[in-house]
Amino acid sequence: MKKIAIFSDIHGNLQALNSILEAIDKEDFDEVICLGDVVGVGPDSKDCLDVIMDSNIKMVKGNHEIYQTNKELAKKLLNGVEYAHKEWVRLTLNDKEMEYLKNLPIEYEELINGQLFTFSHFFLDDTKEYYITLNILGGKEVFDVMNNYETDYMFMGHSHEAFTLKNRGLFTCVGSSGCRKDNVTFYTKVTIDEKNVRIDKKEVLYDRKAFERAVLKLDYPDRERAEDFCNIVTR
Repeated sequence: MKKIAIFSDIHGNLQALNSILEAIDKEDFDEVICLGDVVGVGPDSKDCLDVIMDSNIKMVKGNHEIYQTNKELAKKLLNGVEYAHKEWVRLTLNDKEMEYLKNLPIEYEELINGQLFTFSHFFLDDTKEYYITLNILGGKEVFDVMNNYETDYMFMGHSHEAFTLKNRGLFTCVGSSGCRKDNVTFYTKVTIDEKNVRIDKKEVLYDRKAFERAVLKLDYPDRERAEDFCNIVTR
């Protein structure tokens, strides 16, 4: 039997990340996988990234990691305040951290008991470089994209709301563990044996008040996005 812990889209929420890892440490997991977007939105991108780097966690690039390592793409895709936020995050990162982000894989695959497991931030196009937007989720195109994946199980992030789609394989979006609107975060537990694959959402309490204080004490570009995503009331 193999046990894998998965989380995604921490987005600078250090309190949620620490609580998740404390919970994971209490179980005997074979692997821990982060599906990207550790940086951006929240106040503690650097500290969250350092926690990941100092651990034995496998990580793939999210779009926010790509924004940090591909300046031209960031300029093309982000509006003024979003780009200013990206640059603010960049100024907090040192060369070692930037090199780590640059060298992250875009996708991770593993063959377990004869079944292929794919881990990515979201659907990739044929170049394995750019993300297909979430706009495809409302129509037939999403199934066309899924059919291009020769995988049995795919786990992804990007959408902050979790969802599951079934076509050729089972596609599970684990949702955002950092952009939470209350004091509960979570990770996804995948248990694999010779006959079954079981997927469970494991909820974890974190220090919500400390996270709110961390957001509100810094006057950084596009802080309103964190307030909105995380339902922080400023007055």
